[in-house]
Amino acid sequence: MMVYVPSPHFLLSLFRILLNTFIPSAGGHPLLAQAHAIWRNGPTHSNNVLLVVPIILQIFMSGLVRYIVGHVLLSILILESVEKQALGSFPELRDKKAGPSSRQLFQTMATLYRTGNLRLLLNGIGSACSYWARHLCTKQILIRALFLPRPVAYVVASVLLAEDRFLWTARTILPRDQQRFVPNSRDRQRWKALVPATALHAVAESFMMHFPALFQSDLASSASTDVTKAHLSGIVGFEILVSGVMLAAQFLLLFPSFIALVLVQTSLLPSVCETLVSTLVNPGGQQQQRGRRVGEIFAAFNRVPLRVQEVVKIIGATYVLWCVELHAKMCLCLIGVSAVVLVAIYNMK
Repeated sequence: MMVYVPSPHFLLSLFRILLNTFIPSAGGHPLLAQAHAIWRNGPTHSNNVLLVVPIILQIFMSGLVRYIVGHVLLSILILESVEKQALGSFPELRDKKAGPSSRQLFQTMATLYRTGNLRLLLNGIGSACSYWARHLCTKQILIRALFLPRPVAYVVASVLLAEDRFLWTARTILPRDQQRFVPNSRDRQRWKALVPATALHAVAESFMMHFPALFQSDLASSASTDVTKAHLSGIVGFEILVSGVMLAAQFLLLFPSFIALVLVQTSLLPSVCETLVSTLVNPGGQQQQRGRRVGEIFAAFNRVPLRVQEVVKIIGATYVLWCVELHAKMCLCLIGVSAVVLVAIYNMK
């Protein structure tokens, strides 16, 4: 009986996947790419066409996990957290619970599945595809027609499509029967209210996507290249430094800006709309579960819709750490998928 024993290169691949999953450095410049290339001695190509099957499966499963956990559940967690954070300065209103119930990953997924099957877990995915297709086209037009640098074009495209992003968020956090209350027509005043929060988050996203590319060197990745110990230490140390900067930017820029964007967008929704954030009610003495209304979520605030300056003031460290916790759980799910696929690929080569 043959037993598969992971090689150091397999473990190195898993570590790099975990790093790039936890720190979202999108694009063609993953973190530790150059350092990983130094140890890659084996062939990177294979004639086995069946290898495409686990690769496609990984892309599909990773996409599902990222959307369900990294967008739908994270948006619900942000809305459930805002009440606890906003009411924290009012002892008489403070909830004694340790934190939002949506921190429980599988329990929240099971609740959503029982309520609306897989459609509710994939809420807003059609709007997501439409938004990113428009975003890609708009960004390419800005790059080719106006010769804008890619980071700037990304931010400008995001600002121009701020209302499309708003509608995507609305269709994510609202059940289907509540989405009819959200006007689809273009509203200049709504767009102007969305611009600051959208621009802030777009700058953070653009930084995370394009910063690693500024420090890529022309390291030859072939096995025949002689790499001195000093050169190797310099490459690894420098890439660890870049990874540290990216991690700090994720905690200080990316998560807070996403929280601010979701809260500003949600505050623009009609106050009577029920969200996917569940709450217990007692009609006639019998406990029933329904979605918490937008007006109830923002009841502690003096005015709505919120401005980005007001949202930034209420975003505390605990608020961000709850989001990081859910993000870490998503990363563990993704690394599990990647591990299974890598084992399959190593055995099929």
